[in-house]
Amino acid sequence: MFLNIQQFRNAYEKIVRNSSSHSSCQLVIFVSCLSIDALCATKMLVRLFKKQLIQLQLVPVFGYSELREHFLKLDDNINSVLLVGCGGMIDVESFFEIDAQEYLVEEKPEPKFKRNIYVLDTHRPWNLDNLFGSQVVTCFDDGTVDETLQEQREAYYKLMELEDEQNSESDGDPEENDTEEDSNEKDSGDEDSDDDFPGKRRVSQEDNPKKQRKLRKKLLHNCEAIMEDYYSQGTTISNSLSVQVYSLLSSIGETKLQFLWLTILGASSLDTSFPQVYNKLRPLLQDEVKRLSPNDSTKTPDTLALDIQPDYYLFLLRHSSLYDSFYYSNYVNAKLSLWNENGKKRLHKMFARMGISLATAQENWLYMDNKIKRELGTIFDKNLERYGLQDIVRDGFVRTFGYRGAISASEFVESITALLEIGQTGSDDAHTKAEGINDETGETPDTAMLDKQKKWVSNFWLSWDTLDDNIDLMNRGIKHAQNLQHAIFNTGVAILEKKLIKHLRIYRLCVLQDGPDLDLYKNPLTLLRLGNWLIECCAESEDKNLLPMVLASLDEKADTYLVAGLAPRYPRGIDTLESSRPVLNNFSVAFQHIANETGAKVRIDNFESSIIEIKREDL
Repeated sequence: MFLNIQQFRNAYEKIVRNSSSHSSCQLVIFVSCLSIDALCATKMLVRLFKKQLIQLQLVPVFGYSELREHFLKLDDNINSVLLVGCGGMIDVESFFEIDAQEYLVEEKPEPKFKRNIYVLDTHRPWNLDNLFGSQVVTCFDDGTVDETLQEQREAYYKLMELEDEQNSESDGDPEENDTEEDSNEKDSGDEDSDDDFPGKRRVSQEDNPKKQRKLRKKLLHNCEAIMEDYYSQGTTISNSLSVQVYSLLSSIGETKLQFLWLTILGASSLDTSFPQVYNKLRPLLQDEVKRLSPNDSTKTPDTLALDIQPDYYLFLLRHSSLYDSFYYSNYVNAKLSLWNENGKKRLHKMFARMGISLATAQENWLYMDNKIKRELGTIFDKNLERYGLQDIVRDGFVRTFGYRGAISASEFVESITALLEIGQTGSDDAHTKAEGINDETGETPDTAMLDKQKKWVSNFWLSWDTLDDNIDLMNRGIKHAQNLQHAIFNTGVAILEKKLIKHLRIYRLCVLQDGPDLDLYKNPLTLLRLGNWLIECCAESEDKNLLPMVLASLDEKADTYLVAGLAPRYPRGIDTLESSRPVLNNFSVAFQHIANETGAKVRIDNFESSIIEIKREDL
């Protein structure tokens, strides 16, 4: 079943009732460990439940096999399970081998089960069995069902009704009467004569079991076609998980700046891959900042303020130099083609036109001339339109930590993402230790995969701690992000210079087989970071030819490729109806279809279904 936003509170109160009446832990939350949005949403939920003195177990998971393994090991006394950032696209009952009748405790006045599963996931398409075919599974919907799934809902229920009818008839032997019915049909006369007596024709159809079966079969095919079209349309993200949790907080009167900051971080993490979702949510978040921010803005050593301030499509501006923040920005690189010499010349001319010397531009932001910093917005407005960078300034969200400094939401997201990718390691050994694999032990590919998953879970907890306003961890993440972005830039430049992107008929293909930073791209997040860099460059070139991309990176130890399918991207700043709609990613469907067709050895275990692992010889 599904709940709309107004019903979230009911589900929350039910979880609290079921989880607070015993001394033992009865609530488990599974969370996708590679999603910043899921991380922030779960942080809010955990704080909320702990305020109610509810014991819970939090289990970060990388993919479906790990999720299933942990679920099957749950104690019998666990009566509430939350899936955050996962579960929406699979048939949960079938996946966990749940027999709803065995879960049933009592039927009246309403069904009560010994365990309820709650799905909080914005991956689309929904699995319709969860929405319409299960009472054990409850989905937190963001309006998708009421706004866009009426036809699918009717088709689903009609399909169930038709299948029930078919099953009830299967007790007899319908084929026994087929011969007789055929002869009756032939003897029934010319069909044209029936047109003169429409009433007679209707009666004859109703009385003819074979015609009823034909009609039912046609309806069955129509309903199945509607379902198939829905599932094959491609995948996307419909909303922010953090915003959905914040809606729950609003309904129970628990909104405050700390929760709003986590919500903003979760929503901001979608801006790189799903800008249309973030752009839709940003005005709502700005209104909430204005509502919750105190009128008295006096700063003290302990002030934790949240403000709306100018933000930029620049890379970590407050933590590097103005020059580097331009140079390593995906947005600026795509607009100016900084990967070639002409692009660098344009960048230098641009600084000259703005009246900022290269020496000044290369100073760290903290030590840069305050007058230039104050007037930066005006300088940009006057000079950047001729370079296509007129949209470089926008309103953003900045968190102030008393006298310890300030950071924008986009910068904080960069920090947390880098910690998820690299973890505790320093920049010097990031390439060798990022995956947690020991070359000397001669591990098998399966062992290496387990080690990688353990590393990603470990990185999740590091990022989790950073959300508690841990400035030291945040700064470590900033350093990691800078090193990662430099590596991404170098790899991207090499790809474009060597013309490694092959332009096929309906998509682009790029295969990485060597390079000093190849080990970095064993992590799906880092591979997507590179993919976003490349796809943004492609969006600005080749006459705006919007094509998706397949990006594959070789893992020599495992003898596999990690493959990401990326949806096409509209150029930033293109304000059209089309660019505000979600761009669907068709690779999740295509990968599964081709794997089944060819028998290729493919591991599809990531919650992002457009990321797969494939044997080297099957690429």
